[in-house]
Amino acid sequence: LGGFVWFTIPFALATSLGLSAVALDLPVTPAEAGAGLVPPAAAVHFWGEAGAVGVLILLFMAVTSTGSAELIAVSSLFTYDVYRVYINPAATGE
Repeated sequence: LGGFVWFTIPFALATSLGLSAVALDLPVTPAEAGAGLVPPAAAVHFWGEAGAVGVLILLFMAVTSTGSAELIAVSSLFTYDVYRVYINPAATGE
């Protein structure tokens, strides 16, 4: 279930904001589109400054979530593959 949500939310958000920017003929250059600035431009068009803040909050949450997952993965790898094998083989999972 998490994999479906991971795919559908960014896909639906980018598609809806991207198509709305095309439909509204927003002045987005190809360089800006290549840099991924179409969704923020559409959000600013619809909601003004609150749209820009909303996109920044979404971006911050995505980066924070990714960083958290990476830290958990590294700590789990270290704990199970290094600590339990070489430092304390009698360690349990509790």
